[in-house]
Amino acid sequence: MKKLICLLLCMLLALCPALAACEEAEETGGSSSDGSAADVSGSQGGSSLYTDDDGRYTLDNLGMEFNFDEDEFRVCVYNSVVQTTYFSEEIDCSDIDTTDNQLKAGVTNRNNRIEEKYGVKVVKVAVDDVSTAIQEQITANTNQFDAAMPFMMNAVTLAQNGALYDLHEFGDYIHLEAPWWDQSANEALSVAGKLYFTTGDISIMQKIVSSCLLFNRALYADSLEADYGDLYDLVRDKKWTFDTMVEMCKKVTSDKDGVAGLQYTDDWGIVGTNGASGYYVSGGFVLVDKTADDIPQIAIGRDEASINYAQKLLQSFSDDGWFFNTQSPTQTTVNGLSIWETAMAAFAEERAMFYGAAFSAVKKLRNYSVSNTMGFIPMPLSSELQEEYCTPSNIRYAYGVCIPLTVENPEFSAFMIEALSCYAKDDITPAYYQSTLLDRDAHTDDNVDMLDNYIFSNVIYDPGILYGFGGLSSMIDTLMGNGSADVASELESIRDAAQTAIDDCVEAYQLG
Repeated sequence: MKKLICLLLCMLLALCPALAACEEAEETGGSSSDGSAADVSGSQGGSSLYTDDDGRYTLDNLGMEFNFDEDEFRVCVYNSVVQTTYFSEEIDCSDIDTTDNQLKAGVTNRNNRIEEKYGVKVVKVAVDDVSTAIQEQITANTNQFDAAMPFMMNAVTLAQNGALYDLHEFGDYIHLEAPWWDQSANEALSVAGKLYFTTGDISIMQKIVSSCLLFNRALYADSLEADYGDLYDLVRDKKWTFDTMVEMCKKVTSDKDGVAGLQYTDDWGIVGTNGASGYYVSGGFVLVDKTADDIPQIAIGRDEASINYAQKLLQSFSDDGWFFNTQSPTQTTVNGLSIWETAMAAFAEERAMFYGAAFSAVKKLRNYSVSNTMGFIPMPLSSELQEEYCTPSNIRYAYGVCIPLTVENPEFSAFMIEALSCYAKDDITPAYYQSTLLDRDAHTDDNVDMLDNYIFSNVIYDPGILYGFGGLSSMIDTLMGNGSADVASELESIRDAAQTAIDDCVEAYQLG
């Protein structure tokens, strides 16, 4: 009966157009499973419930027995035809030329370990759009894959339409408290005690869509270090605040191209794509949090501090004399390039001190000289009183691993999802971290320290960003694009719609 209801619901869902390519999602920016530096970099040795005597992650101590007559595990993922940036590499990347060799080796090692241990070959089912493929499988009642990894913004729709299993149903196989699952994601993605999709070491995409600030170390040394000292030490001393960043940016922004007025060809304090909402989250605030009963509730506006800080950000960004605005509602291209490409070019050509971006941008900068002098720092604190740095994540474009209701053997899918994530913690997460960020792009011990202890250590998943909730997710950036700082009025204008969307989401999850 559950599958029949799902079929009827998703026949309607299938009428919706497929998700368009999201190359422009680069404008905003996951987390390790428990947020620790050790968790990002791999296992540390020593036997425990989750590791063997050699410190390798294992399922052997969890009492799980493989009693399935299956020899293939098929996972539906995005190919690189439409998703030219956010395509899947973590299931099988042997056919992708741009994947770093270390990551290829890590994925191969993980898959080989699973095949040797369980006799199951991991198979990638690569499609243009995972959400559409799930809808088609449900509508046709076919069985083309055993699990799927859609973008989370699409997984939300699938979950609310009853198309996915609640992962809590598979407690014998999926140990959501295990270190290979992202606990912050589990907490943010569940609603009313239901968790239809999540992430962890099974995917690297939540790291790829995390945000930080890149900076040009050489430019900083030449123009700012004498006044502010070592920037890394500024971060460590918790003096890296939004006010300090703006002050620095104003000092270095200048009209250098000989054309009156600031142009994209001038020198900028900061370019990039994190938007005011990213700085809001990095300042220690969220749009939506949860009640003790796991019910989403509007967080912004609950106290004056959240409204005041959002308003401060918007007022600061209304002065474009220190940053290159990529969120203008009217200017979307510059000299034939998209506004996002233009911003990246300014940093790549060493005309900008800071570049706010997701980690997906890091790999693209390798072809430019700036890669040799590039630094990583977290996005700024709201003030020196903030307890810790917060890293925003554009979780909408992270992958949410899920089990569609149409799979023939969901228990097998659950077991294999657990195995993929567990063994990825040894083989894939460290490979991505080392090859893509450290060996190739970070270069310095200071950058490693920033990644370990200040960026990946506290990634924030805001339910309001993922679920949207009646325009709540875009409210701050919409105000920024329109040059307005009237947060209180805008919030009140959408509050009823946001609450209705929350109520509808809760009801859909409770009925699922």
